[in-house]
Amino acid sequence: MLVNFRFDNFLSINELVEFSMVPGRTKGLQDSLINLSNHKKLLKISAIYGANASGKSSFIKALLYARFLIVNGFQDKLVFTSSFNKNKPDNKRKESRFEFEIVVGNRTYSYGFSVILSERKFVKEWLYDVTDEETLIYTVNRELQEFSINDDFIDISQEDKQRLYIYIEDNIQDENQLFLNALQDGKKAITINEDFRIFDSIFEWFSETLEVLQIDDEARGSIPSVTLQDEVYKMDLGTYLDMNDTGVVDLVPIPVENLEGIPAKIQSRIQEQIISSVAQRKNKQGEMSTVLKTPTHIFIITVDRDNSMSFSELKFKHKNGTLYSLFEESDGTVRLVELFSVLFNNKYKVFVIDEIDRSLHPLLTYNFIKSFRTKKGNNQLIVTTHEDMLLDFSVLRRDEIWFVEKNEEGNTSLYSLEEFKERFDKNIANAYLDGRYGAVPRLQNLFTSLIEEGR
Repeated sequence: MLVNFRFDNFLSINELVEFSMVPGRTKGLQDSLINLSNHKKLLKISAIYGANASGKSSFIKALLYARFLIVNGFQDKLVFTSSFNKNKPDNKRKESRFEFEIVVGNRTYSYGFSVILSERKFVKEWLYDVTDEETLIYTVNRELQEFSINDDFIDISQEDKQRLYIYIEDNIQDENQLFLNALQDGKKAITINEDFRIFDSIFEWFSETLEVLQIDDEARGSIPSVTLQDEVYKMDLGTYLDMNDTGVVDLVPIPVENLEGIPAKIQSRIQEQIISSVAQRKNKQGEMSTVLKTPTHIFIITVDRDNSMSFSELKFKHKNGTLYSLFEESDGTVRLVELFSVLFNNKYKVFVIDEIDRSLHPLLTYNFIKSFRTKKGNNQLIVTTHEDMLLDFSVLRRDEIWFVEKNEEGNTSLYSLEEFKERFDKNIANAYLDGRYGAVPRLQNLFTSLIEEGR
């Protein structure tokens, strides 16, 4: 679970900002809080509001880029060199800092790093156990070529200890890869306190648990789960779409001869790549299926033991039995399918979704958030939105509502509604639209006045 996230010198963020999933003094919706084993609690949902170009995307991209750098390091084809805050010239040479406080198992850790983005190099990295009190696990300073490891905390064998020191001495010379990532590069796992693999567990939190969706992204596994013989998922999705009044009751695969709409040369290239990728992953029956989504269709490609391919198209079945392709469905219906695994997923996840309300009717967005709140488990959901229908204390707690706003210099600030100490009976939506909390567009005139002036 995410406890908090801090970062600075990134896109429209200049000074350090902190986003927190720690409950405030609000007493509402207590039943939906996540209860930790140490009697602490965390929020299940948070929503971030702000005008267009106010910095909501900077927050999303900070999470997305930080996660990418932790999991992958710098790669030649992916350049982050221009992502520092440009409102002050000195920022180009300054470090950008990213720090996460997360819960893994029954422990709480603070992991972070600093990086000079314009030079594509990591500078510092740190990991602390902060479950009860702050305890150092390791720090790395590549600038000074120094590192520190807490031998008392890391209860490992002498052999593992020597190997760990070799790993970190090698990594301190590498400005393009973090130590947490380097430990995953085919190296033998460092086991701590007998069976608990601390470094692997923290890395897996970033690679598997944290899922950040930009505007056009689909939740991991949403469509593959529909297609790959997951009958329970398909049944629940059909019920969900029907309950949301889309007219769709099922998604069914229909055999087709080829990948419609894709040029023959590209189809051939796709088939070669698929055969290569599935060669080592076929099931006991010697057959493997994969999903290909284009802007117009959803295809299921099946490779048999002889590397022969067959194709199906996933179509949307309506109540009257009519079948439609992806491009024939409404954007709202497609968006519900893309996001459904956020609700259906049974694995522990922290979902972050940019513009949750895109293509959705306000009632659908409202229902989605309410459904997530009632879902069992410790999953968390963080969204950016303009939907004022959610600004209701029966839907979101006061400490679950956040705002972003830019100042005259173009720098974004991030703050919680908790700072305003509003009454529980106050009409928050009206107060927000009236500008009480900031984070709304400063409209100076009607657009039609520009046309009239032009005349």
